Amino acid sequence: MPIYIQQLAGVLPLTALVEFIDLPTKLHGFHLTGRVQLWNWAITPAGARLLLQTRDNENACCLDSFDRSATLHCIDGRFGDMYPSSTPTTTRLWLGSLGSAIGVPNTHPRMLQDNIRKQKLDVIVILQNEDDAARRGDTAARLPFWRKLLETGWRPLRFRLLSLGGWLLWCTAVAASVASGLYVAAAYLVLLPLTGLAVTYTHGGPPRKLLDERMTEYKRVVVATNSLNGSDWWLFYGGSPIVNSLLNKPLNRAGGSSSSSNNNSSTTRSQFIVALLQLCIVSQWGLAVGSCALQDWNAIIVSAWLAFCACSSAYLYPARQCVRDWLELDCNIRVQKITAEFSSRRSMLGAMVYLNPDTKTSPASTSWMNPILSPCDERTRWETALLKYIDDGCKLSVPSDV
Repeated sequence: MPIYIQQLAGVLPLTALVEFIDLPTKLHGFHLTGRVQLWNWAITPAGARLLLQTRDNENACCLDSFDRSATLHCIDGRFGDMYPSSTPTTTRLWLGSLGSAIGVPNTHPRMLQDNIRKQKLDVIVILQNEDDAARRGDTAARLPFWRKLLETGWRPLRFRLLSLGGWLLWCTAVAASVASGLYVAAAYLVLLPLTGLAVTYTHGGPPRKLLDERMTEYKRVVVATNSLNGSDWWLFYGGSPIVNSLLNKPLNRAGGSSSSSNNNSSTTRSQFIVALLQLCIVSQWGLAVGSCALQDWNAIIVSAWLAFCACSSAYLYPARQCVRDWLELDCNIRVQKITAEFSSRRSMLGAMVYLNPDTKTSPASTSWMNPILSPCDERTRWETALLKYIDDGCKLSVPSDV
């Protein structure tokens, strides 16, 4: 091996001790869906602290807890209540997973000015897929075996293909390492699935479910933003139970804790698995550092596998795709995104009022704007003109860009 490759081999495996792998986001997706490949559990020191501290596997997902997430402000479109979202990280991840959107162009001349503060509004239309799922089930009964396998056991397909490809690479790497006498690399590769099994026992489980999945004809609007003084806004439109369950109710694990009669044995098992997890993590670090000391092909194989795990979590099957699959496959929900830009906040608020189905039915139909635009005489005049404009079918002559 050339000298420069030996020097690289003495450094690259140390990435196992650096935050090269985004374990918090991966653990959040694992809490939510229970889907992470067993071979993809290379753990850093900070990740080890998070795993050992985040032992509550029944309540909110890892990054949805109040001490690990930035606040997502939500305003109810009917009653005007303002509250922090119970699922801020989950919501941001699936919003980030929405690719193509229906763009609504704003051709007003004021949009060309440089001194305006543009406001971006994303309208998220939430639709339930229960009828479509039943129809797919009836159709799947008449499909050949290989099509049934793709429709059931291989969903989500992207995750299953990556998992299968990873296992093939893992088996090849272990066999090549043992055949070449690279026992440090082989031991490191074998430790990863063992670590994954321990994490699965302590943090895994079935996919989370929404607390209320009822279908209803009543639609509601919830406005969300990262900052009340920001320029990016989301308007969620859908059935009341679904919208409320996505934003206002925690995604708890179904079933709760074990019964009191099994508490002692469960605690003993849990302590044993946690000790095994700690041993696996320490062994991972020891083997990674040991491969650095050897400066041979052991270090190259360890480094290559760490890079493969990092690319798998960041690009091949990122957490946002994981959350999107959870919504579509486990919750039977699909989302349509509509994007528009406005030249002022009041013009954006006018669009929100128009889209809110409670504008004409609730006596306090615009009270939800109070945290954004305080009540005053000027707002009252603007609001009166806006509501008259909506009541008359949007045919009045109103100020530009409203």
